[in-house]
Amino acid sequence: MSKFATGVTVITTLDPSGNPHAMTANAFTSVCLDPPTLLVCVAHNTITYGYVEARRRIGVNVLREEQEELGMYFARRPEHREGNPEYSYTFDARNVPELDGSMVFFDCEIVGAHVYGDHTIYVGEVREMKRSDEGAVPLMFYDSHWYHPGHE
Repeated sequence: MSKFATGVTVITTLDPSGNPHAMTANAFTSVCLDPPTLLVCVAHNTITYGYVEARRRIGVNVLREEQEELGMYFARRPEHREGNPEYSYTFDARNVPELDGSMVFFDCEIVGAHVYGDHTIYVGEVREMKRSDEGAVPLMFYDSHWYHPGHE
């Protein structure tokens, strides 16, 4: 699977206290356009899994090339996150945290879930979508490394 280049997303939701929680995910894809629907896969051994199960609403933030540090930060379990990258959230009308500066943001309501092995495949119907400037370049992951095709 490392030979398949992917974009990088950060999944956002709220913890039980109403605080933003985030995790990096590259298991993400479009499902259909009508209605606009996507899927993300979340491992059962993550804190995020419990929060998504309880809340049933997520944000999917497509990272831009300049956000590699955030991709690395949110890829770690919360207790292993080191450093202090600068980031902030904006809350949309449905109280879903949007990671400021993301290339694209999708506010999704979970409309389906399929447990397979140690992950759940969540199907999210897009309720809102925001795009940043058109000149943004996506952050990519390839061969187990952060990948910048425009610079390599």
